[in-house]
Amino acid sequence: MFKRVKNWTANHFKSWMALSMIGATLSLSSCFNDDDLQETPPAGYVLIYQGSPDAPSMDVYANQNKVNNYPISFTEGINYSPFYTGERAFKFTSNNSLSSLLEKNFTIKEDSVYSLFVMDKVAQLDAVLIQDNWSEPTADASQLRLVHLSPDAGNVTLEISDIEGNFVDDLAFGEASEFDGLSPDIYNLTVKSENSGEVLVTATNIELRGNSVYTLILRGLKTNANNETKLDLQMITNYINY
Repeated sequence: MFKRVKNWTANHFKSWMALSMIGATLSLSSCFNDDDLQETPPAGYVLIYQGSPDAPSMDVYANQNKVNNYPISFTEGINYSPFYTGERAFKFTSNNSLSSLLEKNFTIKEDSVYSLFVMDKVAQLDAVLIQDNWSEPTADASQLRLVHLSPDAGNVTLEISDIEGNFVDDLAFGEASEFDGLSPDIYNLTVKSENSGEVLVTATNIELRGNSVYTLILRGLKTNANNETKLDLQMITNYINY
């Protein structure tokens, strides 16, 4: 496994942003424009993910400034973007509405990298800001963490084929495991209930590549879900060391 190095990404990450290669993922859409590539004041970098299964499409504001170009629906979000440092007031509203679904303050530190996850059912909507600390990527290793965003799945474990023991143990709703190292390969992933051992969801033939940092998201509902909100796994790429 990897030694975890806090905030190693300050210079590497800004250089990577300049190349517009931020958090590549099929489901996340960028909010960058040409102005974002110019010299900017001190900033932290935040990825925003909408993980509330029954919430409407959202707009996101930081200190009254709209963050997104397009509505953010369940399982969608905004790639890493620069945010001014200090305490920022985040507001989440229904698309094209000023009526707030959630307002919450988070502190952004200079040259730090974060993921902000909107979570829980809309009646209890919440958000959590997690600092993204990974080790410097190398060609002979991938890095992976699990984020638990399913309101009714209970505490979970993550098993990975060919890996002895659980890759993640006893992860509670709203929590994220640390990034850990894996050899680049194709794996089968199994999420189980910590209490009963029941298999909750699986994903097969998942390729993890070297020089890459990934987040595996457990999202959706175990019960009373439709096809769009059922319990499932989603992989996003946080960083690639080109």
